[in-house]
Amino acid sequence: MRILLLQPNYDAHIVHPPLGLGYLASFLKTKGHHQVLIFDGTLKNASLNDFLTAISKFKADLVGISVLSRGHKQAKKITKALKQRYKKLPLVLGGTQITALPKKILQSWAADFVIIGEGEVTFLELAAKLEKNKNNFSKVPGLGFKDSSGKIVITPPRPLIKDLDSLPFPAWNLIHPKKYRIVPILQPAKDFPIAPILTSRGCPFNCSFCASNITWKRQIRFRSPENVLREIKLLKKRFGVKEIHFCDDNFTMDIKRAKKICQMMISEKINLPWQCPNGVRIDRLPLSLLRLMKKAGCYALGLGIESGNQKVLDKNNKHLNLKIVPKVLKNLNKVGIESYGFFILGLPGDSRKRIEETINFALKNPFDRAWFNIFTPYPGSAAFSNWLKNKDFNKIDWNKHDCSSAVISVPKISSKELEKIQKKALLKFYLRPKIILKLANSIGIEEITTFLMTRFFSKLLKPVFLLVHKIIRRRKLLLEN
Repeated sequence: MRILLLQPNYDAHIVHPPLGLGYLASFLKTKGHHQVLIFDGTLKNASLNDFLTAISKFKADLVGISVLSRGHKQAKKITKALKQRYKKLPLVLGGTQITALPKKILQSWAADFVIIGEGEVTFLELAAKLEKNKNNFSKVPGLGFKDSSGKIVITPPRPLIKDLDSLPFPAWNLIHPKKYRIVPILQPAKDFPIAPILTSRGCPFNCSFCASNITWKRQIRFRSPENVLREIKLLKKRFGVKEIHFCDDNFTMDIKRAKKICQMMISEKINLPWQCPNGVRIDRLPLSLLRLMKKAGCYALGLGIESGNQKVLDKNNKHLNLKIVPKVLKNLNKVGIESYGFFILGLPGDSRKRIEETINFALKNPFDRAWFNIFTPYPGSAAFSNWLKNKDFNKIDWNKHDCSSAVISVPKISSKELEKIQKKALLKFYLRPKIILKLANSIGIEEITTFLMTRFFSKLLKPVFLLVHKIIRRRKLLLEN
């Protein structure tokens, strides 16, 4: 069976290898489906016709599409076009968006199947049924479909994979790191190519704004340090990777395991710079771990703070004591690891005063970078469920689910004003002399140029980076003269 896995052309600020499809492809290959291809529409900036051509050229027998909230509209359009041209071609959808809303998707999309939850085993069993022309799909856990009468069927949930070491590494040959030039918003990379790695799945916390637990059920599972090191060595030797990004929900949740990974990277002389761009729990960063991380090559950490008001954090089940933040930032500075804080403006319970507290918290604490998102309710989160009660699902403008458009207003603050507050917060943080100098010292002309040229460049920070670009050029001219 020829299986084509599609990544729609998402308007994302970072273009990185689609790890989910990479894992699915490698799993299918190890189970006998050797003819598997990934078509990354985001990387190729693909048009609708490009997806249709890819199916025709590959002669696919089965197509799977990864769906994210922001790409909802485009993925739906692709699905409709595929079914119009290839009526008998089985079409499967997966991803957090699908897991959260399987019935609504089946009601309004042209897909044949949806995968609910972790996808590898479910997709494999579905492919086996289709290959043998069997239609007893109700025996496949974690699946949604319409039966012969048009009735939507959702099968019982599939248990999560217990041993992550049993999974093969992503099919890196299909998502080669050299094809991607990741341009992070907050922390420029040290070297290219970069490979994102997942060393765990899931998160035990239950933040109201996060959709992670719809898939992972508040369970966190870890790959062994030995397994992680094998993948890093493979990426370095076979694919020429020169930097690693650990993209777990929380790389440091198991402090003992994180220390062992660092110790192995040191003892086996991996010598690759790395960071955690997705963010880690700031309350899981003891000084002893930070020292090991620095020695192992870590140069930057994302920190999910979210709000500078304790009541807002508590209301949203963040379970973070803001009093520990200054101490951890001091320790990060002591060991030489840069920090970038993630904040959300307009969370449930927010007000004008509390939003100001959040911005001031970011300004008064020694973060090297900061990013202020506008609260966006994502399918699968508790916040989305509450928001959807007063919404028509089919009329949602998913293009605005980008963390820069205010889809929910704050009491006494209009959506447009909240968007202006976000821009002002970013400018207020980055247009300070000490931050500009840090950027000028840490970002080269090449990095700035790459960032400015990317089609996903955020207009929010353009004035900042243009200013830093001028400063760097002037410094270079002065040094040359």
